[in-house]
Amino acid sequence: MRKTLLIAAIFLAANGARASELDHVAAAIAGTEASFTQRFTPKGFRNSEVESGTVIFGELPKMRWTYTKPEEKVFVFDGARSWFYVPADKQVTESTVDDEKKSELPFLLIGDPAARGRLFDVTESSRGGRIVVRLEPRAAAAAVRNIVLTIVPATHAIEQLSYSDREGNRTLFEFSGYHPRDVSSGTFEFRPPPGTDVISNP
Repeated sequence: MRKTLLIAAIFLAANGARASELDHVAAAIAGTEASFTQRFTPKGFRNSEVESGTVIFGELPKMRWTYTKPEEKVFVFDGARSWFYVPADKQVTESTVDDEKKSELPFLLIGDPAARGRLFDVTESSRGGRIVVRLEPRAAAAAVRNIVLTIVPATHAIEQLSYSDREGNRTLFEFSGYHPRDVSSGTFEFRPPPGTDVISNP
């Protein structure tokens, strides 16, 4: 579950780079749906664990990730709470995201410019017709580090996002097929199906 919680270190940090470009990113992907492939490579291994599915973006950090392969699961953020649901286990974990947890999961700080500036050093460059944004956490003990976002200038959409964690594991997300998607507040809430065990983390 930990690697799923770290997703994508996501777009989070995205806002930390040059504010103008990354504000464009946040605006461009809000109200869209995209396909994703996630490759998780444990430290010391060459082979990656590959998962895929679709993600719906609201006003960040509101997101709904639906994994379809190899195992079905759902991960939802409403901005203040998160839900992680595994149908095969008939179990959902619900968590409240407080300031302490935000500092541990920086992708949730996308709407907090002051915190982003406090937590990350950011550089931006061009490569192969793409904008490349690199984020390095200022704290040596940060859970997520070496975040690299590859952005398509014409659409301001994130094409790739990669990062490592403090244990040396690496994760790569690849996104494609962005298209408009109607969203409502209910899109970023989760109601457990009957018979589901609910685990609440304070």
